[in-house]
Amino acid sequence: FETNKMMYKLLIYIVVACCFASISCDKNEGPGRGVDLPYRQTFEIPAGIGVFDVHHFYISGISTKYNATLGLANVTDADVTKVTTLEGTIAGLFGDANLDFIDRISIRVFETDPNNYLEIAYRDPSPLDPGNFIGLIPSLSNSKEFFSKDKFSLDIVVWLRKTTQETTPVSLDFKMRAEY
Repeated sequence: FETNKMMYKLLIYIVVACCFASISCDKNEGPGRGVDLPYRQTFEIPAGIGVFDVHHFYISGISTKYNATLGLANVTDADVTKVTTLEGTIAGLFGDANLDFIDRISIRVFETDPNNYLEIAYRDPSPLDPGNFIGLIPSLSNSKEFFSKDKFSLDIVVWLRKTTQETTPVSLDFKMRAEY
């Protein structure tokens, strides 16, 4: 009888805890109202690069299309409070590509000096057997200073877990959100 009483109390505590947890959840968490800014960049990871170096792939002069995209939504730069990363992926351009050689990846945005960057997405560590696709984790940083300009540049930083055996063409896709 004593065991049933303890189980009943435990059940009551669990139900009460679940009620408090569901009440305290903020259903409006996540990105605010805004305009999405999608980007796609392709580059190649060459064969024969090894694990003892950090590899940087620079892509310069990417058009932000910031003002044009905002204009289509009847929003001005003055309305935008911040620009954040919504999502990102890196994937092989061909279905047979295997990205298992990537250990970590960092996507950094900069204007002209690659040492003055802001990380907008990353994956640390990457899955051991990702196949053709690695999902990136968005950073929470405000990157409006870079995306509100006409052009920006990317530094795609890759740490490897093994030497690459073949040249792998990949696509970096990410979506920014200009919140207002």
